[in-house]
Amino acid sequence: MRYLDELALAVPDVLLPGPGMDLSKWAVIACDQYTSEPEYWQKVQDIVGTSPSSLNLIYPEVYLGDPGADSRIAYIRAEMKLYLEKGYFSEAEGFVYVERRTNSGVRRGLVVCLDLEHYDFRKGSTSLIRAT
Repeated sequence: MRYLDELALAVPDVLLPGPGMDLSKWAVIACDQYTSEPEYWQKVQDIVGTSPSSLNLIYPEVYLGDPGADSRIAYIRAEMKLYLEKGYFSEAEGFVYVERRTNSGVRRGLVVCLDLEHYDFRKGSTSLIRAT
């Protein structure tokens, strides 16, 4: 990983879904608007089925209060190990441009590594990393 201290960020080493992955099942929108909607997560599980998916690598907030947290975490860890062993990923270094189409238009983003020691959420902050 290359660090850019003057910008408080780094160029990340990333694992991307490898060739042949069904991206319609791989990609999961884990945004705040779905954190309290168990029906959304059930629908995603129905779509994914047994296919490799990032769904199997995350712990959605909606389940934080449920019993069985240890077994869910164990499952996620086992899936991570399995995905690495089966070569489901391609390794890359660089920023990742993401685009998501919504009802209100196209949302664009950039995945980078931020140094959160330089983050300040307070109004009027002039830190390198701050809330908008």
